[in-house]
Amino acid sequence: MRDIVKHRYRAHGLDVASEVELPLPPAPLPQGVPDLVLRHGEGRPVPGGRPPGRLLAELTGSDGVVFYSLGTDGQRTTLRYPALCEFTGDAGLAEVTARLHPGTDPGLLPVLAAGTLLAVRLMLRHHLVLHASAVQRDGRALAFVGASGMGKSTLAAALCGHGCGLVADDVLRVDRAGGELRVYPGSTESRLRTSARGLAETAPPSAVRPTADGRLALRPRVHADGPLPLAACVVPRPSRDAREVSVVRLPPSKAFLRLTQFPRVLGWRDPASMDRSFQALADLVERVPVFDATIPWGPPFRDDVLTDLLTTVT
Repeated sequence: MRDIVKHRYRAHGLDVASEVELPLPPAPLPQGVPDLVLRHGEGRPVPGGRPPGRLLAELTGSDGVVFYSLGTDGQRTTLRYPALCEFTGDAGLAEVTARLHPGTDPGLLPVLAAGTLLAVRLMLRHHLVLHASAVQRDGRALAFVGASGMGKSTLAAALCGHGCGLVADDVLRVDRAGGELRVYPGSTESRLRTSARGLAETAPPSAVRPTADGRLALRPRVHADGPLPLAACVVPRPSRDAREVSVVRLPPSKAFLRLTQFPRVLGWRDPASMDRSFQALADLVERVPVFDATIPWGPPFRDDVLTDLLTTVT
């Protein structure tokens, strides 16, 4: 393997070596062969057709336009974003080359690599991956699970300003360790939508930057530095009308159905890995409380809203 130790990270329990700078925790003492090597290849047109081989995942719009597709022929696996970017590597995406379509903003590459690419790599290694952002409180992790736009990153950023530490944003690996479930530090930033930009107003300029997908990345002062037991999962229900936090704990059967609505990699089709994910998710809902939480929505959030939320679910 060519030595490309330009950037080394420890994220989601993986050792990552990358030619591309990524918003991930730096590896304190990188050793041995990385779990993921990311190289930056020369740009070339990215076609709109499916990758060769068996289709593992595909996301299309209502008009049939393909947002991305993932395919493998058993030797090579390709994650393709037509006319934007393509990641090509070995069967398990342990060694990957990224290529941008001509004219694509280079800033999009770290967004896709730290998001979908890492999520796919984890799923190909048979880990449970939640579409979640998580924070650390009192040595445990609280995960906010939901689809894009449900307020996961907003809540995580607000709670980081309320004394919590950031564990991960948008991608969360969950593993069973003995009798408990634990999660791993991932992104070092929360990617905020326009409506949540007020959370960055009091942050130092060095902690805030725009992203290529039109969001604002906010880096909190405190990050988790190792695996943490998972205390609870919360599915947020933002409300502009509610005045108080209202929380309902879901029974395991309903919690399982609820969490299956929010896959991190939409359009996943591989039966074997789907079966393993379902089994791991069934184990999660038996061991970890899952809540539906109606939350008076900001930002700004009242301090009592954040305090009540933490008190109720942890």
